[in-house]
Amino acid sequence: MAVTHLHAGRTAVRITLMQTPERTLAGRLGRQVRGSRVRAYWLTVFALAAVGAAVTMLWPARRERPILTRPASPRPDFHVVKVADVSRGRVERLNVAVLVRPGMPNETLQAALNWALYSTLDEYNRQKRHRVRVIWAYAVEDSAQPLARWRALAIWADPRLPEPLQPAHSGGDAVRVGPVEYDFTNPVP
Repeated sequence: MAVTHLHAGRTAVRITLMQTPERTLAGRLGRQVRGSRVRAYWLTVFALAAVGAAVTMLWPARRERPILTRPASPRPDFHVVKVADVSRGRVERLNVAVLVRPGMPNETLQAALNWALYSTLDEYNRQKRHRVRVIWAYAVEDSAQPLARWRALAIWADPRLPEPLQPAHSGGDAVRVGPVEYDFTNPVP
């Protein structure tokens, strides 16, 4: 039996509520659930938070990594001899020195640079878990020479990179094919 006192102005009203015993198990459980709504709320909140944490740990948010499509041309004979990290600020940038045979035609040089860009970007962004956004690839005929004596140059920049962070264009007789800019006219002999 529950007794409740209500005060309405000066007179006190006494209300007596008679509780009837539940006759079934469902009735008893219903009474307990109604009485523990706050507890059920916090258990639900805790369970949802645990599920959210588990999902976040199992499927972490993936940073979208820039990719370059696999070159369609056959892979020419070249070797990547040096990869240097020249990152500034939040943008990862690489210089790649590609050793090629002397006297290669421009089409073969372009194919070698395409493959060097593709393999370097694939290696760094997928295997090493970086987010390279700009690559300068220099085709050189002698690895002992400085990069300033390049035979061909390719500049790849992620197309989603904001304009202020884009690399400067090589200018001159540079040719842009998709996201890659090629230059085969080095002014330095």
